[in-house]
Amino acid sequence: MLDINGFISETNDTNIFLVRDNKILTPTTDSCLPGLTRQMILEIADKEGVTTQEKNLSNTDLYSADEVFTSGTMGEITPVLEADGRKIGEGVAGSMTKRIQKLHAEYAYENGEQVPFKKPKKKGR
Repeated sequence: MLDINGFISETNDTNIFLVRDNKILTPTTDSCLPGLTRQMILEIADKEGVTTQEKNLSNTDLYSADEVFTSGTMGEITPVLEADGRKIGEGVAGSMTKRIQKLHAEYAYENGEQVPFKKPKKKGR
């Protein structure tokens, strides 16, 4: 989805990240929600020494990216393999995307809160 100036803002329910030259780029929060997973990715990347930049991104930036991934609560970190029928990078999840997926999963496991699960009661008993 584009903002009113024609820059990439987000997808329908997720934030978007582009990777170019091992640097993670993401749109500013002028026209998108500053999602929790988005913020977590920026913090994890910083901790790992990965350069990040929040900036206006064009469709040309998207099409010429080495990798693209999205982030959201339900989908966590999801690689984007093509956009508008154009292959992104090699058309497979790239090394930075896989690295961020791994780091995010480790962070969530170590710092997340366990949600209690109760078995549903069977009817008639």
